Amino acid sequence: MRVRNAYDKIEELENALVEAKAKKRSILAEKVCGDNIYKALIFFDKMYEPMNEAERREFLTQFIKRIEIYEEGQDNGQWLKSIEFKLPIISKDMKISLDNGSCVETCALFVKTNESEV
Repeated sequence: MRVRNAYDKIEELENALVEAKAKKRSILAEKVCGDNIYKALIFFDKMYEPMNEAERREFLTQFIKRIEIYEEGQDNGQWLKSIEFKLPIISKDMKISLDNGSCVETCALFVKTNESEV
């Protein structure tokens, strides 16, 4: 009787383990992880172009927590006040405010060349 109860308990625990693993796979599939964000940023234009409006909105909600805009446009034509990003690969909140003069806009072009050309 004790052996049978032990086997019943083992089977119950094995079933619970299978359920927990399935839940973990489901959570990981839905979670936006660093690798997925990196891939999304690299192929942003290729992914974003064929999306419809609803898909684009859903895609961007994965990266942007909040956007603040001015009620009226500024003298310099600016409407956007700040953007707060939600990137799970960054441990602290990332907020870029565009109205306090503390940001510097930079543009860079990276070109891959063959080693033989260098």
